[in-house]
Amino acid sequence: MLRSVRLVAAMSLALLAAYAILWATVSSAEIGRSDFTSLYVGGLLLRQGHAAELYDVAAQTQLHSEVIAPQTEGNLPFIDAPIAAVVAVPVTLLGLDLAYRIWSLLQLAILLLAVVITVRSAPWPERTTTAWKAAMGVVALGGAGTCILLLQAQWGGVMALGLALAFRDWRRGRHLRGGALLVLCAGIAKPHLALGLLAFMLGWRNRRVLIGALGAGVAVAVLSLIAAGPAGIAKFVSLAITASDYWPLSNFTSFVGIPGSLLGNGATAQIIGAIGDIAALALAFALGCKVRSVPARLDLALAGAAVLSLLASPHAGTHDLVMLAPAMVWSTAWGLGHAAAGRSVEQWRGPLLPVALWLLLSCAAFISLIPPLQLVPWVLIVAAAVAWAVIGHDPQRSGAQLPGDPPVATWSPPVGAASERNALAPHLPWSIDPRNEVIAAATSAGRCTGRS
Repeated sequence: MLRSVRLVAAMSLALLAAYAILWATVSSAEIGRSDFTSLYVGGLLLRQGHAAELYDVAAQTQLHSEVIAPQTEGNLPFIDAPIAAVVAVPVTLLGLDLAYRIWSLLQLAILLLAVVITVRSAPWPERTTTAWKAAMGVVALGGAGTCILLLQAQWGGVMALGLALAFRDWRRGRHLRGGALLVLCAGIAKPHLALGLLAFMLGWRNRRVLIGALGAGVAVAVLSLIAAGPAGIAKFVSLAITASDYWPLSNFTSFVGIPGSLLGNGATAQIIGAIGDIAALALAFALGCKVRSVPARLDLALAGAAVLSLLASPHAGTHDLVMLAPAMVWSTAWGLGHAAAGRSVEQWRGPLLPVALWLLLSCAAFISLIPPLQLVPWVLIVAAAVAWAVIGHDPQRSGAQLPGDPPVATWSPPVGAASERNALAPHLPWSIDPRNEVIAAATSAGRCTGRS
């Protein structure tokens, strides 16, 4: 298995080098056709005092043509959240080409930070070497989404960072901060990518998580209102709803890409896509319910919810796949931990299954760049199904800890106490179980002697 990991990591390094070469050779004309131009125009409108026209397509079109001159290209509408324009204002002080270079490198750095945070906080087996962890980080960075993120100077790194921070904090019991950071990062530019994660949090019904998410949501709403005003917010919502009309549905890596690639952009494809989005949100909610009943399910449930969140997005591109990079890393660590402990290997079907799915996702993404073929949503559906199946068959569903959790003391009754325990169990306020948190806490404090 180590040899396979080294091979995959070497391939990922080669891919990253190829991405860097492609990015370095992007011409001014190609920069003028990149997604970055929409963000640049949004920031420029705001800096020039035209906040009320931030989502006015006519104003965007005029400024867009001026920005990319002497090149000519149809307007790429600015449909990111108002805070995105605020964040982009500083780079509009630079020319388009230089701003593009700086912004794409910044997004790559944010993605790298997200992967590093995840590698450091993932539930690795105790003897996992630094080289192993670094290899998984390289594999996560080498996905197809990184290539498109660099070439288009897109926002995916921020969403990946929010997911990585939430995972780290939730595993450490910092539920309020994790919920707040996730919503804050999503609200900066791409709130539609977090719809499934919001459904997951609602299903989890952890009070501190919901309070943190609500607080961050209010802060994002207030900042957006200050930036764009009530009229701008209304136009943003309207434009976000109709945004899919600007591109072929087959371009989207979310569920709507499936009917879009088969049926085109008609009403039937839109309806089927909406049904698929609702189903993905419902499943994400159900995964949250599973974590509520057994907190030890958090790792895989959150990974599954992230996949479903991408599927449920009204519109998502190949560059948005980078938001799943942290989930690939911690899912691999989870699988290695279970394999090392000799548990649930037959259900896991190999500890490197997340890596295999990640590679398959990248292959599907590159193939899907050939219109109107769209394979990415199919792979995402498979990944969500795998997460659901593993959670359902995991013997730890009764509440045992996952690798990486703080050690919990165990307790066994002395010889001859079994019959006494069975006789008293119906009269006790909790079940006497070695994994019961109450008993474990009492044991670690030296208060449990094994006698009734």
